[in-house]
Order: sequence, then C-alpha cells, then structure tokens
Amino acid sequence: MTKKETTARYLLFIAGLFVNAFGISLIIKANLGSSPISSLPYTLSLKYPVTLGQFTFLLNMLLIAGQMWFLKKDFQKQQLLQLPVSVLFSIFIDWSMALLGGFVPGTYSMQILSLLAGCMVLGLGISMEVIANVVMLSGEAFVQAISLRTGKEFGVVKICFDTSLALLACAVSLILLGSIVGVREGTVIAALVVGLFARFFNRKFAFVGQLLSRLSPREVDGEESVAVANTGIIITIAREYGSGGRAIGQQIASDLGIPFYDKELIELEAAESGLAANYVEEHEQNISNNLLWGLIMQDFTAPIEGRLSPSDRLFVAQSRVVRRIASQGPCVIVGRCADYILRDYPLCFNVFIHSDTEHMMQRITHAYGVPTEQAGAELKRINRARALHYKYYTGETWGNVKNYHLAIHSDAIGIESAGRLIQEAVQHALL
Repeated sequence: MTKKETTARYLLFIAGLFVNAFGISLIIKANLGSSPISSLPYTLSLKYPVTLGQFTFLLNMLLIAGQMWFLKKDFQKQQLLQLPVSVLFSIFIDWSMALLGGFVPGTYSMQILSLLAGCMVLGLGISMEVIANVVMLSGEAFVQAISLRTGKEFGVVKICFDTSLALLACAVSLILLGSIVGVREGTVIAALVVGLFARFFNRKFAFVGQLLSRLSPREVDGEESVAVANTGIIITIAREYGSGGRAIGQQIASDLGIPFYDKELIELEAAESGLAANYVEEHEQNISNNLLWGLIMQDFTAPIEGRLSPSDRLFVAQSRVVRRIASQGPCVIVGRCADYILRDYPLCFNVFIHSDTEHMMQRITHAYGVPTEQAGAELKRINRARALHYKYYTGETWGNVKNYHLAIHSDAIGIESAGRLIQEAVQHALL
C-alpha cells in the first residue's frame, strides 16, 4: 500500500474504533446487559473504582499475553499493534460513557430501543474497521490463536470464547455483587443482532474498500499492473455439473491462446489461504449451513484473514487469486463466483452453461466415470452446492440470466459450436 492508502485506512479504522466504543456504551446505558466481550470488564467496573475502559484495557493485555503463549514463535511483531489500539479503544470507551453520562432510558421499551440503537452503532463501527482492514483487535486475535493451535473452526472457538466470558462475568457478579448484574437479555440480543447490522453495513459500504484500494497501484509478480481496461478480455464460465462448461472453456482458451483456469486454481488458492490443497478441493463449494454462527459471530473487527472460518477464508483466497490472474491479462476462468468477483472489470464477459438433466447425466457417467445409479444424486448434490455457494457469498441467484452476458444450452448446439458462439459474442460485446 502507498502511504496515502495506509493513512486513509488507519483514519477509517480509528473512526470505526470510536463508533464501536460508542455503540458498546449505548448498549450498556440501555441497562439490559452488555455485549459478551464487554461483560466481564463492565461487571468489575461496578465493584471497583476503575473505569470500564481501564478494565477493558487490562482484559486486552491478558488476551495479548495469551496469544503470545499460544503462538510462541509464530507470534508476529506486527501483532503488537494491538497494544496502541487497545489503549485508544479503552480511551474511546471512557469518553463515550462520559458523553452518555446523563442518558437513562425511563421505560423498558426505551431500554429496548436504546439497546437496538447501540447494536446498530456497534455494527457500523465494526463494519468500518473491517473495511479499513489494518489491525486485528485482541479479542479476535486471541480466538484466532486458539483456532490455529487447536485446529478448530474460528466460529466455534468464537462462540465458546464469548460464552465463557459471559459465564465468567455472571460468576464474578455473584461473588462480588451478590446477584447477576451486567449479563441480561440484552447480552443475548446484542450477540444476535450486532452481526446482522455489521453484515448490512458491510454490503452497503463495500465500495469504500474499493475506493481505498484504488489509492495504491497494484503489483503482480513484482511489476505494477496496468489498468484493468487495458489487460484484455476475461471470460468467466459458470456451469451446471455435466453441461460441458469446462470443455467449452478449454476450447475457447486454446482458440484464443490465453490461459485457462479451473482446477489449476486449487494450488493457487491453497497457497493464498494457507489451507491444504486437498481441503481446498473438497470444500471450495461447501458452506456452513448453521445460521446461528452467522448471527452471533461478532468477529468483524478482525482483518479478513483472521476472522473467517476455513470455508470463508477459502472464498477470500479464491477472490484474491481470481482478481490477481485477471489483472495479469486475458484468460478464461471456470466457476469460483468469478463473474461476481470481477463485476467491476469492464472487459469481463460472463457466460452460464446449462443443459437438460438427461444429457448431463450421460456426460457425468461417460466422461466423469460416475456410476449410472449414482449419477442423478451426484448431479443434484453438486448443482445444489454450487447454487448455495453462489447465493451465500454473492446474495445473487446462480443461473439467473440477469447475472450473465450470455446463457447457452450446450447440448442444443454442441460443445464446439458453443465455444465459437461465445468467442463471436465476446468480439461483438467488448471489442
């Protein structure tokens, strides 16, 4: 990143940090409980003459020490940036609590409204931090350290971590105050709702991240990449299983003399994500269907690599690989939501290949070696996985003709004719 982009990202991050702190304070002022990560510091602040921000700082120091213990030699120096961030975050929390000092919701309905407002503000702050993508906060970094050492998914560890903090806050409250204070229905509501608000703002303000990225020239293999408009044609092919989309893509790449990427992406994705190649091959079209995880994970403050489960991390790796190879010049890319990932590329031509069930079953039986008795089930399973994967990560409908420049029924015109038709369409549309 250039100095200009780095400065812009850190300014956005600091602003997000303050918004985040204000949201936490507003949730606490609703007097229906605090968010899980703040529950223990808040409970302790009710007993001792130490501010919420100061106890938050002490907790963050323990979490940083925990990371060092878990990671040992793998703890990188850049992770020490959590120290000044923790100081700033603690100051912002105390400022926010002071700003809201006279705010006391009078009725339960006002408490609920205040709680929801706090969740929305917190979600906005989290989104700003995610878009900035410069520093990981200690809570998420600690969870990631445990995840790396145990091999457990980040989401699972995050849930256990938040639950443990809330339970510890309850125990401390009972011991010090004689009753449970600071952990109530608002704690559960915040855990469920903040993630929804953050996801909403992430979608609405995704363009900000793109604007920040444009502040720096991008490099590929040590050389500055040229503008996207000058890199040449990128052809993406989404396809139903057994429709011949891979064969069509190979033909086009061969005819045009440009690179072809399908399974060739697996090693690149593995290197980008840090996941094993066999994991990539087995999971690149899988998603977690546990909606609860999506609702209660509040790990939006972490840089994108650290806050994701392996499946989500894989999608990020795919996106980066796809954009990188697209910036290198003309190519054909099969699958991987490439049409969506490259939606801002002016010379990207998106194709969807489909066919009827009978012909697809014949192809996967004869060309792919799937037993006849299993062909129907395999066809449904893979196409359903592709549709769910696309919907989950793009919010769009896989196979919807509005998402593509051209849709082709491969068996109606044949594989070779489909390849030639796509080339002709590309020439008319983009050249």
